[in-house]
Amino acid sequence: MTIKHYFEHMAYHLIRLTLTLIGLIPQHRADRLAHFLGHAWFKGDIRRRLVAMDNLTHAFGDSMDQQELTALARRNFVNTARMLFELGQSTRWHLKSVSDHFRYYGQHHVINAHKKGKGVLVVMAHMGNWEFLAPAIVASGLQPAAVYRPLDFAPLDRYTKEMREKFGCRMYPTRKAVDGILRELDQGNLVGLLIDQNASKPHQRVFVDFMGRKASAHKGLAQIAAVTGVPVISFFVVREHGKFRAEFGPELPVVDTGNPQQDLVTNTQTFNRVIETMVRRYPDQWLWGHRRWKTRPEEESASGGPAGGQTFSLIYKTGFDKQVLSNPFQAPPK
Repeated sequence: MTIKHYFEHMAYHLIRLTLTLIGLIPQHRADRLAHFLGHAWFKGDIRRRLVAMDNLTHAFGDSMDQQELTALARRNFVNTARMLFELGQSTRWHLKSVSDHFRYYGQHHVINAHKKGKGVLVVMAHMGNWEFLAPAIVASGLQPAAVYRPLDFAPLDRYTKEMREKFGCRMYPTRKAVDGILRELDQGNLVGLLIDQNASKPHQRVFVDFMGRKASAHKGLAQIAAVTGVPVISFFVVREHGKFRAEFGPELPVVDTGNPQQDLVTNTQTFNRVIETMVRRYPDQWLWGHRRWKTRPEEESASGGPAGGQTFSLIYKTGFDKQVLSNPFQAPPK
């Protein structure tokens, strides 16, 4: 074992021990600590605070004054800090009792979509505690899979992946995601994609309206849905009245007008509109500290704004004679 691997091994066990100990903190004390840490984070992390305030001002500046926006941002930081304690508490969850932590809504939507026998694509976002999306689906009796980008810090990546797989969710790193996604859908399983963050690579993006502004959005989910015919629903886990609200949304329309490029925009817009509706319902539980609108359309960049974009480049038809597939998470070869 090299020195690097030794320290990574030790760091992994330290992370695991820390989360286990955090999970032993009583709920009322965990709430107080989250409140303290969230406010301290808001005060000390100037860069992220400015990003959050700018995002909130653009989204709600016409209906909230500065004091209300600041209060909303503080609550948002506190809610994000709560995840640390919630993840610690989840280390003591057992599969048979996981469903006790959730109140389910709209289960008939996922049941009806699942009955079609094609698998189900699931629109997800960084809402509430997104780390509980997978265990909530497993506890509902369905098999989920998800795509993830490996973290730069290997010990944390190892721990996070283990936590996500603990209750049976199958995880596919972005570099190897395509085959895994299609295999899961062929088996009739649910495949979830978090599609609410900025897309920064030109070959993978479309621009949609999101919270009143143009946003560079991941188009991969729309591509998969268009060429496979797999039904698409939404699923979010948010905090509500001391528990987690696990809400499945109705099947979303996927248009096919014969104009593939325009259909990608239309369908991606539909998926993002569902996320926006949820954000407006629970505005203090979305990840406002993320630079969601960093990448701007070319017409804006030509006048001095930044350019870029990232999404999901895929050409594939399940069950068709000819299959042409490129890795949707990497740039095409030059």
